[in-house]
Amino acid sequence: MTEEQAAQLIEQNKKLLDKVASLEAELQQQKDLVAALLKRLYGTKSEQLSHDQLLMTFLESEAKKPAAADPLDQGPAAETQAKAPRAKRTSKLAESLKGLPTRERIIVSPEVLDDPDAYRLIGEEVSERLHVSPAAFTREVIRRQTHVLRNDPDAVPITPPLEPCLLPGSVLTPSLGAYLLTEKFCYHQPFYRLEWRLRATHGIELRRDLMCSWHDHLADLLRPLYELIAGKIRHSDHIQIDETPIRCLQPGTGKTSQGYLWAYHHPEHGILFDWHKSRANTCLDHILIGKDRNVSFEGHLQSDGLRGYRTFIERHPELAITPVSCLAHIRRKFTEASGDHPRITAWILLQIGKIYHIEAELKRRRAGPDLRKRARRLLLRRIHQHLAKLLDHLQTRRRILPKSNLGKALNYARAQWPHLEPCFEDGRLEFDNNHTEGAIRPTKVGMKNWIFVGGEHTGWRSAVVYTFVEQVRRHGHDPHAYFEWAFGKLMHAPGPDEMPALLPSVWIESQQPDQSPSVARVA
Repeated sequence: MTEEQAAQLIEQNKKLLDKVASLEAELQQQKDLVAALLKRLYGTKSEQLSHDQLLMTFLESEAKKPAAADPLDQGPAAETQAKAPRAKRTSKLAESLKGLPTRERIIVSPEVLDDPDAYRLIGEEVSERLHVSPAAFTREVIRRQTHVLRNDPDAVPITPPLEPCLLPGSVLTPSLGAYLLTEKFCYHQPFYRLEWRLRATHGIELRRDLMCSWHDHLADLLRPLYELIAGKIRHSDHIQIDETPIRCLQPGTGKTSQGYLWAYHHPEHGILFDWHKSRANTCLDHILIGKDRNVSFEGHLQSDGLRGYRTFIERHPELAITPVSCLAHIRRKFTEASGDHPRITAWILLQIGKIYHIEAELKRRRAGPDLRKRARRLLLRRIHQHLAKLLDHLQTRRRILPKSNLGKALNYARAQWPHLEPCFEDGRLEFDNNHTEGAIRPTKVGMKNWIFVGGEHTGWRSAVVYTFVEQVRRHGHDPHAYFEWAFGKLMHAPGPDEMPALLPSVWIESQQPDQSPSVARVA
């Protein structure tokens, strides 16, 4: 064999090895996609991770089969410390029923009723039952009578003015408007389904196109209150932002296009939704940049690290905006990559789990911002720095394919890890964006029912209604009660100075605990 032939064989061998490596990487990528698909179809949807399972995965190679037990071994000594007794279980249903209107029935034996003086009461057996009445609709007829003086033929007839209403010439009332909005945005009932239910249950012919027009009108009434909440978000110094895709109908084409529901969250001012046809960075200007640039947002902006947020910050260098990362998104990437190097991902997830364990303990003790800041520096700083060094080491010194799930997780984590630093400087900040994601979740449940929004004008109106639903629901109150109260005030056309008193936060503060139920004794 000549030297030229040997060089050709070496070159061919090198090409084959490169091709095999490329095919192996492609095969691994396809396996990861199949595993992710199977997990989405059949796996658990919860992101909670078992600490013991992660530890088992990390120590799997070191696990050894235990030796057979010695028959002469008496086993470990009995524990001297007795287990704490279990707390007595209480029925949550029975406790919740105590606040309902109550009617009592007393049942007496027929023998006692025949001769009550011959018996004395020594006790009673109590049982409870729960009754329900379907939603009842009441037709109100308003008759404005016209009068005239009897003895004055030239007198002008007197007719009392019509009381204020939500929509002149319609049957829409505050209670009906609140019912329609809560049915669609709280209980995820599309208007076409609600139309059928009203016809079948109550015999009411209420068309869905009429309900849609009422929905638009009610959202327009809520718009000034929505702008007040947006102003509070704009004036805050730290917010959390996330976005979710929702399909939007293109009128006249029969097709849908992609739209996005943007969510802004502040611990004090609550959640606010906004709607846009894209996820461009300019969409953030609608909420975060004030009109004529008088008042714009400045402070910590926490997100999942989408490029649009970074571009927005770079586009406004005059604003002191500091990006903050989301640890939950970082953890999610490594969870998806657990099939690639199980021991590495298990160890990383264990360390992230330690951070969440300490954070949960601080929340349980209701620690304030100052205490959280000191505890994070004392207990979490070392974990944060150790993980940063590990990410750099794995990225630069280990042969991990960049296109693999673990490679993508490392690239994402290294880019986002430095932006967790503000959490150690400000105890008010959270390590993740879960509050915002939790507020978005009901919109995704609703989308499974109504599939898409009816148009761009419906998109931003739906964002307005969702804002008030989540503002009230996150405090454990009924959105229907707030909507009925707010519409009852808004139909009187309050002035700009009266609008702040109609915000959900004001209504929630005015709510008093339920009084003890009234009891009607029925023999």
